[in-house]
Amino acid sequence: MSELLTAAIDRLRAMRSDTELLVNALAGAAMLAATEDARARAEINYDDQATLDAQRKTEDQMVTLQLAWRETRGLAVSIGNRLDVFRELGRSFG
Repeated sequence: MSELLTAAIDRLRAMRSDTELLVNALAGAAMLAATEDARARAEINYDDQATLDAQRKTEDQMVTLQLAWRETRGLAVSIGNRLDVFRELGRSFG
């Protein structure tokens, strides 16, 4: 039982590390998308459909990245919570 628990804890640690890396990458991408969206908003010419379409596209990208960041952050928290439970089980059985 102890070997299986140790393997599960090790796997959860790796998952947490990978997920935290993804969270940070998505946060950076969302910040860059927000910058692009701000630039596109500044360039809007309400008489030019192309600038309106460009701004809509940058806003859609920004919102998509923000949602992905939020969901991934939630996953990272869940993995961390599960890791805590498994560590506590390891202490109980150890």
